Amino acid sequence: MLMEPQFLRLVSHGANVLDPLSRIEPAAVGMMAGALQKGLAETFTPEAMQDPPRVGLAGFFKQLSDPEVQKALGVLFLFLKALGKAFGHMNEERKTLEAMMAKMMPKK
Repeated sequence: MLMEPQFLRLVSHGANVLDPLSRIEPAAVGMMAGALQKGLAETFTPEAMQDPPRVGLAGFFKQLSDPEVQKALGVLFLFLKALGKAFGHMNEERKTLEAMMAKMMPKK
């Protein structure tokens, strides 16, 4: 079972996903996790969760002027940009792999 191709592929994909995380400075990860935990605790109070605010279209646009929301959106857009770049790299790598495979395959 441990040597099955599906399992080995899963392990390989897992390692590829975790590799970028291993390049992040551990102290920075700890600081980010701590800051996120504090921010969540301050925002998601029991009172706020019991009666969360309803936001209409006007409220949505009002929230966009909040500096904290703007920072979060900035991070979200950075993530989306990185994701777009990743798709571009995947396409480049796929084309390279297809070219290599074409060279390896015998012509009929």
